[in-house]
Amino acid sequence: MTTKTTQQDAARASYLRARTLVDRLVDQVPTLPNAAEAHRSFALDSYEARLHFGVGLDAGRGVLETATLVDTEPVREAKHNGKGALIAYWIGLRTVVDGVPLSAWALTNEADADTLLPPAEDTNAAESPETTATQPIPTVSADPAAVVAPAITPVPLAAMTTAASETRA
Repeated sequence: MTTKTTQQDAARASYLRARTLVDRLVDQVPTLPNAAEAHRSFALDSYEARLHFGVGLDAGRGVLETATLVDTEPVREAKHNGKGALIAYWIGLRTVVDGVPLSAWALTNEADADTLLPPAEDTNAAESPETTATQPIPTVSADPAAVVAPAITPVPLAAMTTAASETRA
């Protein structure tokens, strides 16, 4: 009986920590979530805090506000339907605050997702060896000593991928 009581006490303490975190965040975040809960995580055998902000731009702002409060980076995840078509974007976060797992999510359209978390641009594309490495092609000449490599213009890898996919279509 003592083992069961100890397990119940540990579960209750885990629940209370998650509930306290949920209440503290709801008190501090300017945008109220649609739902806030302490949810039992079977994978961790403990409780976690969850904030569900709903749908739209304001809901996404609630996630960003929460991310600021807990000092974590929010993420943007594409949501696809069963046929693989992009239908929306999740704006969310997963972190651990004071030992309690926390997640917060909002569902947005592409325009709202771009406003909240613009897609990362590949700033290293110009510096990437794949975009600058090229093979010189010699010009035709009767004298092997007179072979001159032509000027080479690097083509970004993204452009090559796009051109390749267009030729397949």
